[in-house]
Order: sequence, then structure tokens, then C-alpha cells
Amino acid sequence: MYLNKTRALNILFVGTLLVLLYISSLYNYLLFHSLVEIFSICIAFSIFLITWNSKEFIKNNLLLIIGISYLFIGMLDLLHTLSYKGMNIFTDYDYYANQLWIATRFLESITMLSSFAFLKHKKILNAYILFTIYLIVSSVIVASIFYWKIFPICFIDGVGLTQFKIVSEYIISFILLFALILSWYYRNYFDNLIYKYIASSIIFTILSELAFTFYISNYGFSNMIGHYLKLFSFYFIYKAIIEKAIKEPFKSIFNELHNQVNKDALTGLFNHGYLYEKLIEEIKISSQTNKPFSIIMLDVDHFKRINDVYGHVKGDDTLLRISNVIKKTTRTTDIAGRYGGEEFMVILPNTNIKNCYIVAEKIRNEVKRNDFCDDGTIITISAGIAEFNHLLKDGELSSITALTQNFVNIADSNLYKAKSGGRDMTFGLETLTTLTELGT
Repeated sequence: MYLNKTRALNILFVGTLLVLLYISSLYNYLLFHSLVEIFSICIAFSIFLITWNSKEFIKNNLLLIIGISYLFIGMLDLLHTLSYKGMNIFTDYDYYANQLWIATRFLESITMLSSFAFLKHKKILNAYILFTIYLIVSSVIVASIFYWKIFPICFIDGVGLTQFKIVSEYIISFILLFALILSWYYRNYFDNLIYKYIASSIIFTILSELAFTFYISNYGFSNMIGHYLKLFSFYFIYKAIIEKAIKEPFKSIFNELHNQVNKDALTGLFNHGYLYEKLIEEIKISSQTNKPFSIIMLDVDHFKRINDVYGHVKGDDTLLRISNVIKKTTRTTDIAGRYGGEEFMVILPNTNIKNCYIVAEKIRNEVKRNDFCDDGTIITISAGIAEFNHLLKDGELSSITALTQNFVNIADSNLYKAKSGGRDMTFGLETLTTLTELGT
């Protein structure tokens, strides 16, 4: 009920803002243009301030690149606003704004594309080097327009857009389309809602660019539509980054502390208690969304023999190295933990039993390829898998702990069958055992 009220208020606020902006355009188009641009500039500067003051803690290259770039995007948008025809601030030429628009949108689109390209980059980029690069690029853009005056003409009075301006808008749209495809490809690296906000922002930016290929007057209807679409684009960036960063900083901090408390001291994976918390959470999500999720139970074969032959220090080192294999072969959205002793569990959100089997086999084969004892000894693991595809009925939520244990028992039973069947195998796909089929 509270969420519905909040959503209704947000819709009312956005609707009221759009109406007021339209009224301002009827009164004075320059007022409308300035208000829209000021909104986007404020968002851009806010993104930078939050990112820059959190740069020591940011472990995401996409956020770092976007955050730093938006300071310079905002500055160029500010120059665009000040140089707009009719502002009478730059009196030697009326169409600097059109040139600044194209240059800024190129910078914005290339930034968005490159941020996805660096998303999986293991090393976090240096914030000061990024700042310097954007400072140099922005300075060259400004100098090419105002000082050297070599930037191509984008608008001719009485004629409209130049061929360069129109072609550039299509190129920018193509770059953004590629970024949109990358956002879909890397969607599992984001919270689902954050992914939707980022994708929506890119889509509205593309539509905005296309709208700017039609106008023949800086005060025309197509120009106004383009600025409305840009407003939506920055609104979704606000929802994705600013609102998250402002509303949930303490939640993020406490989540990090919570994660540290719930980490296994030896392997760095999550511990038994945390795994059960996440299982209960995934069961609720799965029931609400009607999407399955799966788990893998892994056990090191003949682990006692490793301790007896090589000693407990080597045994601990083996568990640590196997945990690193699990981390390397699973997604960032998966939850891997040490279930107890030499037994591990991996929770795979939004994953059916067949894809779960593929992941389990990938882990098993990767472990088998490694020389953990440093003498050629082959160490193997066995795995049991299970899929949750059960819609919770009335009353089942109150017994969700028992339901969770039943689900774990399915995977554990399959693990036992893998062990008793000869070890070094994954069991569960063959029987397609799920919670629903067992009638629990």
C-alpha cells in the first residue's frame, strides 16, 4: 500500500512538472529550455559529487566512469544553455549551442559505451587519470568551438540543420544502441531495477537524438520534444544512481558489515547461516515472480585422505583454492558459500535445473584440472543439484524454514547419490527432482 502511494505521488510529481514546463514554453521558450537544461545539469553535478567523494570505495568501473564524466557533460550542457540563441551572452555567433550539443552527446554516448566495456575489467580504473582525460577532452571541445572555431557548423539560419549535425545524431544513436545491447548482455551484473533504469535512460537518449534530426528552428516543436526526452533520460539516471546512492548509503554500509560477519574465515565465502538467509529470500522471490532458482551442493571427494597424507595445513589450502575456483566459475549474482567442512553450496538465482547442471559441471571439471597438492594428485568433487519452482500457498510462508530445509535435502540427497554412484559426477539432472515434483 505504501509503495503504491509512493508511486502515485511520483507519477503526480512528474506529470505536474511536465505540465508546468509546457506552460513555461508557451510563455517563453528560452525559459522552458533553461529549466530543462538546469535540471539535467543539477543531476549531472550531483552524480559527480557522490561518485568523487566515494571513489575510494567504488568497486565498479561503470559507476566510476559515468560519475566522473557527468561533471564535464554537465559543464558542456551549461555552456550549451548559456550560448542558446536569444540568451545574448555570446554575441559573436548565434549557434554555438548546436555545436556544443553534438559534442556533448558524443562525449555522453561514448562514455556510456566505454563504461560497459570496462565493466568486467578486474582492475579498478584510477579516478584521477579519468578526471584528467575528461578535463583534456572537454577543454579541446571548448577550444575547438570558441577559440579555434574549427568545429563543424551544425545549424544555418533560415535553412536548418546541416548534414554534419543530422549524420552525427544518427551516429550518436547507433553508439547508444550498441550501449543498450551491452547493458542487456551485462544485465546480470546489476540489480534488476537498476538495469531497467539504465536501459530506459539510454532509450530516451536515443529518442531524443532522433527528435533533434527534424527541427528547422531552435524554438520548434521537434526541438521541444527532444528536450522533454532528454529530461526523461536524466530522470532515469537519477533513479538509477542518485536516488540509490542517497537513500541507501547506510543500507549499503551495513550490508557490507553484515557480509563480513557472515563470511567463512578460511575461504572468504559466505557461511552456513548466511546461505540459509539467502535461500529463504530466494524462495520468496521465486514464488512471487514464478521464476525458478537452483542450488548446487558440492563435496570434496576423499577429503580425509588429503588431511591424512598431506596434513591439515594442505587440507585447508585445498579448500581455499577450491573456493577460488567456485568464485571464478560462477556469476557475480550467484551466492557461493561453505556449507560446512569440505562441503560447499552455490545458490543460482533465476536459473533452471539444466543451466544449474552446466555450472556444476563447469566447477567440477575446473577443480579436476587443478593440481591442488602440487604433486600431480587429482582431486575431484561430487555435486548434487535441485531446482525450486514452487508457488507458496496460504500458510506455507509461516513454515518457510521447513520448506527451505526440504529443498536443501533434495540437493543433499542428489549429492549422496553422486557420492555413492562413484564420485566425480553431478547428480540431479537425470531425475529432474524439484520441490513441486516431490510434493513437499
